[in-house]
Amino acid sequence: MQRRFAAFAAGALLLFSAVTASAETLPGDAAPAPVAEQTWRYLDANPPGENSILAYSLGGQAVREDAVTKLSGDLRGSVADGFSSPRALERGIIGLVKSGQDPASFEKTDLVSALYSHENIYQEGLDGALLALAAYSAADAQSPVSAHNSPTAVIDYIVSSQLRAGGFGSAAGRDPDVRTTARAVTVLAASRDIPYVNTAVNRALSWLSTRQDEDGAFLRNGRPDCESTAAVLTAVRTCGIGLGDARFTKNGRDLHDALQSFRQQDGGYAATPGGPSEVAATEAAVIALSTDASGLSPYLPPERYPGYVEPQPDNAYVFLRFLFGFLLLFGLLYLVLILTGKIGKRWGKFPPTEPENPGEAPGAGADTRTLELNIPMKAEIPDFDALPDDDPPEQTKK
Repeated sequence: MQRRFAAFAAGALLLFSAVTASAETLPGDAAPAPVAEQTWRYLDANPPGENSILAYSLGGQAVREDAVTKLSGDLRGSVADGFSSPRALERGIIGLVKSGQDPASFEKTDLVSALYSHENIYQEGLDGALLALAAYSAADAQSPVSAHNSPTAVIDYIVSSQLRAGGFGSAAGRDPDVRTTARAVTVLAASRDIPYVNTAVNRALSWLSTRQDEDGAFLRNGRPDCESTAAVLTAVRTCGIGLGDARFTKNGRDLHDALQSFRQQDGGYAATPGGPSEVAATEAAVIALSTDASGLSPYLPPERYPGYVEPQPDNAYVFLRFLFGFLLLFGLLYLVLILTGKIGKRWGKFPPTEPENPGEAPGAGADTRTLELNIPMKAEIPDFDALPDDDPPEQTKK
């Protein structure tokens, strides 16, 4: 019996290994992943950055537990202080959606309603309005008619903040910059069916085109900058503009080519060419490359992306769960078999009969004779005439 169980266990483990191996095999005609495996290894080996959840979700990877834990801790702090930072609230909503959670019920707190009713989402500059619109897009919720910070009001605020040249500054009185302008285009792209929004987006795209460097990258403080280049690639592709568009191609190099110039040998991306890999720059590059592949806004709910498959746990984790579960089941079955055998030995047999003579062995001197019965197979009809009368004969008188 033990040999049978051992063979069964070995067969089950081999079957599981074959199934997981076949699941990992990609079809020969599958499209290459937009983000290199080496880049994921670099991110896995470093602490998560501000955009970790967004990057992993867009890349089809399982969201990191340490990033989710940090997000939950930050949100608890925001709830405790009454959401003094609207940006923390907005990033929290996006992070919850991208990690598969409901921002309307975070530990009995409706974060979306809190954003609708926040006193001043613009107190931290234009970025607060941009993140608010991104959060509304991620939550995909209908705003109340009387909402203080309705999506329409936020859109109007963003459009009204556009500078004459077409760019956007991080705050009132600031010069336009590439990152803020690209983020504005990204969140406004979904509302381009509104004429004045479409006009604002086109003006911003024209301004961005004039800021592109000769090698295709975008500058910050006079140097090529990875996050700025990634932000523009994200904005352009969210608008449905192809990489070959003449407005964003310089000397035969498009935005994708320019972004790859920041990639390092370890798979990470540097903030500036030739520098060391940085998590913030790498996460921005992952978001841009994923958006380039999908052509959709990075702020949609995960299920809105074509071909989206919920990330599965790591195969090692699945194997360990299977192994421990199988061993537990095996142990329980083995214990049942042992107990069943003991119970059968104890109760499944009658106790031996005591011999009549104490000195005799059981069965010694026992009567082994058999009783022979002769049963007639055919009954014969008697001769009734030959039978004597029942009454005795009468006595003759003398």
